[in-house]
Amino acid sequence: SFASELVAAFPVTLEAPHVVDTQEQLLSRVVPTWDNMQLKCTFQNTDSTRFQDALGKALLHLCHCVPDGVLVFFPSYTLLDKLRTRWQTTGLWREFAQAKKAVLWEPRGRGQPLDAMMQRHYRAVASGRGSLLLAVCRGKVSEGINFSDANARAVAVVGIPYPSFKDRKVELKRRYNDLRRARGGKLLSGDAWYQQQAFRALNQAVGRCLRHREDYGAIVLLDERF
Repeated sequence: SFASELVAAFPVTLEAPHVVDTQEQLLSRVVPTWDNMQLKCTFQNTDSTRFQDALGKALLHLCHCVPDGVLVFFPSYTLLDKLRTRWQTTGLWREFAQAKKAVLWEPRGRGQPLDAMMQRHYRAVASGRGSLLLAVCRGKVSEGINFSDANARAVAVVGIPYPSFKDRKVELKRRYNDLRRARGGKLLSGDAWYQQQAFRALNQAVGRCLRHREDYGAIVLLDERF
């Protein structure tokens, strides 16, 4: 979409294959249900305690199956906080701690809290027991932080990380694209742009898993819509 956004042609384009052998070094799975509960991370479902508990049990199973570091990305801080509160109330949080030495979550904002959290993650992984790190798509953890080798043997993504449709900037961008398109412009439609932003964020998150040619790991998508 960059050519249409910038109203500029790119006469030369290059697309290179991944340096990792995805048949041998990557396991990818979609988990549509757990405990007979449909995993569909919509606004209506995320308020359901049955959904919250089923999702937590799925992540606990992942922690038992995968050694070292496990990263889990959520669409928003609001959902992360909601699930953390539920799992602490039900006792599932203690089970996470039994499966992994450290159970951490991404703080809002940058600076020392984020740095301290990352150091705890690295130390827990280096100790041999592992770490469960809960983070947010489009947050600090999902972009620019290195999780090579044991620091991320699995990355799980909960739901499809659409931008907030209530965000005024998102609303105006969708409207602008539709208007330009109606006047003959070559921009993506507002809906197509909105979908594209979700999958760009998804790609950034799952990209934390394989960081070099010899790396390996698993990607787990927890939503039936995948």
